[in-house]
Amino acid sequence: MTVDDKLIHGGVRIDEVRAHWVMWGEVDGAVQKRVEAEVADHLRRTAEETLTVDLGGVTFIDSGGLRLLYSAAESKPTPPVLIDAPARVVDLLRISGVDTLFVLKD
Repeated sequence: MTVDDKLIHGGVRIDEVRAHWVMWGEVDGAVQKRVEAEVADHLRRTAEETLTVDLGGVTFIDSGGLRLLYSAAESKPTPPVLIDAPARVVDLLRISGVDTLFVLKD
C-alpha cells in the first residue's frame, strides 16, 4: 500500500499488462469520479480480453462503484469475472438486477 492509498478511502488498482483490476476499501462515487477516465482507457486497451476484478478488499460499495463494474460489463464481449466478491457486493448486484452480467468466483 502506498502513501496515497493510505490517504484515500478506497480505489481501483488497474493492471497495466492485462485486463485485471483490484478494487479496495470504500468504492463510491468519489472513487468513480477519480478513476473513470483511467478505467475507460483500460477497457479500450483490453477490449478483447476477459476482465477479472478482485473485490476481496472491498469494505463498501455504492452506485458509483457499481457503475464502474457495469461499465466493464457493457464494454466487454465476455462477462467480467468477479473474484472474492463480499456478500454485500453480491447482494447489491442482485438487488440492482445486474448480477447476471458477471461471473462470480471465490
